Amino acid sequence: MINMNIYRHELKRNRTSALVWSISFGVLILMGMAFYPVLMQGDMVEQLSAFFENPFMKNLMSAFGASLEVMTNVLGFYAIRNASFLMLLGCMFSILLASRILSEEEREKTAEFLLTKPVTRIEILISKLAAFLTYLLMLNGTIMAVALICLEIFKGDSEYRIYSFLVHSLYTFLVMLTFGAVGLFISLLIKRGRSTISLSIGIVVAGFFFDALSKVTPSADKFGYVSPFKFVDSAVLRPDYGLAWWRVLYFLGVSFVLFAATLIIYRKKDILV
Repeated sequence: MINMNIYRHELKRNRTSALVWSISFGVLILMGMAFYPVLMQGDMVEQLSAFFENPFMKNLMSAFGASLEVMTNVLGFYAIRNASFLMLLGCMFSILLASRILSEEEREKTAEFLLTKPVTRIEILISKLAAFLTYLLMLNGTIMAVALICLEIFKGDSEYRIYSFLVHSLYTFLVMLTFGAVGLFISLLIKRGRSTISLSIGIVVAGFFFDALSKVTPSADKFGYVSPFKFVDSAVLRPDYGLAWWRVLYFLGVSFVLFAATLIIYRKKDILV
């Protein structure tokens, strides 16, 4: 059901933005991981140890899964310092791209040209969704490739499990996919001419805030479950760390429901031309 002309057009339309984001992520990973060998120097480790001996900071950092053991392991360092930040930015990229990929036809007043073609709305939506997934896979592929190279370059004497890295990378992709589904859905609820940028970024930041609040404040733990970030397992050094299927089903289930709702609404929506 993919219309290749629409698919290629969407790839061409968004390629500059996707390329800039991919390069930026690569640079951020490289810069972040380059700090790991510096951290492992004697004085720095002692300072970090003293930092975690502070009861307040120890409890606060533990809520986010950070400890001296985690921060001195190359994969733990990546998961805490780099991946969490990159996950937040990646979700912003995903929701921004998805939220404009359908609404741009109305915003740019090209919907009439597209809808007069011998294609159905289902073909249009699936073709645009395929373009979105292509760029999301490209971004995550870039993150994985650069991160793996950096882990090997900067690991020193530290050891890590490739399987744990791959599982964490899959969780990263799935949470971005979920926010992309949110972006696609809300784009149909916004009137033409109104930007979805502020709302999209606000949704991601709010999700990150609720997750952080639930980790720091035990009494607010339930609030975290409104955020997809809550379902990402970043405890990569845990001996039994692996793929939890209930987490995968959560991400896929929410994404599927939102994609299906988007399709239903898009088929019936009055599109302004």
